[in-house]
This record gives sequence, structure tokens and C-alpha cells, in this order.
Amino acid sequence: MIVKNNDFLFLLTGVVLAGLAALALGSPDANVGLYSVAGLLGIVLVLAIIIKPNFGANVLIIAIFTNVSAQLTDYGYPGIVKPLVVIVFSAIMVRNYYAGQLPNDRKTTSVIEMFLIMYFIVVTASYLVASNKSRALNEILELGKNLVIIYTILFSLREWTTWKQAVWIIILTTAVLSLLGVYQIAAHNYSQEFFRFSTVEIQGVFDNDNSSTARIGGPVHDPNYWAQILVSVIPLVIFRIIHEPHAKTKFFNIGVAVILLFVLLNTYSRGAYLALLVVIFLTFFVLEKKINPFVTIVGIGLIIFVIPLLPQSYTARFQSLTALTPVSTNGGGVYQDGSLQGRSSVMLTALSMFADNPLLGVGAGNFKNNYQKYNQILGIEFEYGERDAHSLYTQVLSETGILGSITFLGILISLMSALSKSLKSIKDLPDYKIYGPWIRSLQLSIVGYLVASTFLHNDYLRYFWILVALSITVIQLVDEQFNYRERASSLYESPF
Repeated sequence: MIVKNNDFLFLLTGVVLAGLAALALGSPDANVGLYSVAGLLGIVLVLAIIIKPNFGANVLIIAIFTNVSAQLTDYGYPGIVKPLVVIVFSAIMVRNYYAGQLPNDRKTTSVIEMFLIMYFIVVTASYLVASNKSRALNEILELGKNLVIIYTILFSLREWTTWKQAVWIIILTTAVLSLLGVYQIAAHNYSQEFFRFSTVEIQGVFDNDNSSTARIGGPVHDPNYWAQILVSVIPLVIFRIIHEPHAKTKFFNIGVAVILLFVLLNTYSRGAYLALLVVIFLTFFVLEKKINPFVTIVGIGLIIFVIPLLPQSYTARFQSLTALTPVSTNGGGVYQDGSLQGRSSVMLTALSMFADNPLLGVGAGNFKNNYQKYNQILGIEFEYGERDAHSLYTQVLSETGILGSITFLGILISLMSALSKSLKSIKDLPDYKIYGPWIRSLQLSIVGYLVASTFLHNDYLRYFWILVALSITVIQLVDEQFNYRERASSLYESPF
């Protein structure tokens, strides 16, 4: 019997699966059994992705949004995201070898991809000037992993339905995780952390107040970052409420929005509150669907009515944002708030680092170990030890210099510009106009994340890269469909 290459691959896979199953069942060593089961599941996953590529993208999105690697390491197990990225990407490459999975023409996304590669090169080059080489290397590897994730999602989601499914998975995963936080607040059961998938931090959030407040930290174990993620998901839900044609799905999304907003309030993150206000304000400018004026008036009336009824802790947290207003600032408002004073200190320290190292900065991941040196010179805040940058933009500026800032801004500008062009192109595709609101919601999702990033550094930037991946993918899908329509139109008009 002659065995074909395809048959040989599946025959070999069957032998390996059988061997791993035998090890898992027969070995008295628990570790051997555990790793055999992991290998077995890995091979099954590869086969599933080869058959259905979008499954790989969905698994990655769930793994990242649940932050499952951190939960596993907290219990002494190895993280799974990095090996998962390798498995999914490898499976996609195998799929492409046999069935042709990769997009052929990526002219529309080429500028974004160019800036992504340039940014990676600059971050890598900053290793040369970094005083802490291991931190710089970790940042380089993390960015490299995220770039692989971007291309994995791009290569996996090759149809509109699978792309939309990935967005729904983000919404549903975030909603389920938020429900855990709702239970914790409602039951006042903060010790129940659901295997670290929903953590709670008991902190003092108000100056001159010794009381402690429960802040929902979600699966990332940090209230501010969890709030940032919630703000980036809320626009996706808002646009489903407005544009969803089915009443049941619309009401379902209203329920999801209520859950996300409740948990967002209970993070007590002022940066996220501000980002949410920006997102809601911008929503009215990008809506193409007219909203009933009566509904608008009732909605505004409900907001005005509900705000005074909110618990004092929420309203006090909102009111503390007035420290950022010009009137308050002239009176020293920022420096009367301990948290804002600390953030202004690290931001000015970052600018000082950039002034001394304008080309490549102090090195990726090296803000922490340079903080004390520059903070002592400024003398704004007397803190010992290391501190984070507390702003993505000043962090990029201080750690990678002007080159890193230009390339990073290039990613943002080219991405938003390409999404806007896709919205214009989709107007000429009658069968795909329904995807316009999905694209607009993704734009606002990115805006929400970036506004919140003004007050947060890059610890969980992987969530942003997922949004970038979905953006590049939808840009590619629109471009392919538009080019197909153009070719079909030219063939129809040709006399030959």
C-alpha cells in the first residue's frame, strides 16, 4: 500500500496520540501523566484548528481575556498562553500548506504592518541602551508574542461570520467575568475569588479618609486595568443595543451593558470613568442610525435622576475628577490629591528621562529602575523603590525615545485611518453595510482603551493588541470584498 503525504501526517499523529494516552494512563508519576494529557490536548487542538482555523483565534482570545496564564501560575502551574500561541500559529501554517489560508493581497494593511514591524525594531534596538537587559528582553519577547498573536488572528479569521463571532466571544467572556464581580459586590463575599478569575482589592480610595473600599480587579488582579478593559468592551455592547435587529439579542445586550457598567463603577477607576464619558460623547457623532428624540430625552432624564441616588462613594469618586479642571488646577487641585500628585510626578520623571535620552530612551521596560535617579533630581515626590510610568504615552517616550513614539503613533494613526477608509468602502457593498456599526464600535473600543491608557502603563497591552488584530482583520476583509466587486464589475462591463 502506498501512503500519501497527507495520510502519513495523520497516521503519525494517531501514533503520537496513542503513545501520549498510554503514558497518561499507565505512568505512576503524576507529572508525567499531567504533561502527557497536556500534550494530548495540544495535538487535539492542532487538529481542530487545522479543520476549523477560527477555533484557534477564539481560543487565544478567551485565554487572553480571562488572563488564564496568571491564574495557573498563581497556583503553581506553568502559563499556557505562550505555548498556546505557538500551537495555534503552527496549526494555521499547516492549514495554509494544505488548504491555502493566508490572505494574498494586503495593500490596505501594509502601512499598519510596516509601523508594527518598525516599532518592534525600535523596541529591540532599545535593548542596546537598557541598563537592565533582562527587563528589556522580556519586553521584546512580549511584543514579539503579541505580533504573532495579531498575525494568527489575521490568518485565522478569513470570513465575516468568524470575525463577528470573535467579537461576540470578547463580549460574552467579559460579561461572564463581570458577573463574578457582581456576585462579590452583591453578596459582600470578597474572599471568594473564583480561582483568581475575579479578584477584589480592599483599598482606601479617598484622601483624608481611613475607610476601605472594595474594588473589583477582575482576572487581571488590578481594578484600574480591569476598568480599562471594560471601557474597551462597552462600545461593542452599546452598538449591539442600537443596531441589533432582534429584540431578544437587543435586550440581552442591555443586560450585559448594565453588568459591565456596574462592575466598572465598582473598580473606582477615575481614568476609566473619564474614558467612558469620552466614548459616550463620541458615540453620538458616529451614529448613522437616528435615535428617537423621546428616547434621548428619557435617557438623559434617567441619568440626571439616577446620579443623585448613587451611593456616595461613587459620586465622590466622580467629583474627584474636578481636580483635573483648570479652575481646580490653578488652586493646586492636582497636588491636593495624593494619587494625582503621584501620577504627575512619574509623568514628569518620564519626560526628564526622555530629555536625557531622546533617541532610544532608557530602554524598553527600564522606567522602573531609572525612576529614583530622575525623581530625586525633580524632587516632586519622595518615594523609595521602583515605580511604574502610569501612562502608556510617557512610558513609550521615556523607554523608546522619539523613534519609539513616532512608530507607535504611526500604528495608531494608520489603524484608525484604515478603519475609516473601510467604513467608506463598505457603503458601496450593499450586502455588507450591516457590518458598518461593528467597525464603528471597534473604533470607539480602541479610543476608550487609549484614553484610559493616559493614566496606565503597558502592563496589559495584550488586550489592546487583540483589538488591533481584529481591526487589521476587518480592514483586510473589506478590502478583499471591495476588490472582488471591482473585478466582477470590470468583467461584466468588458465587451469580450
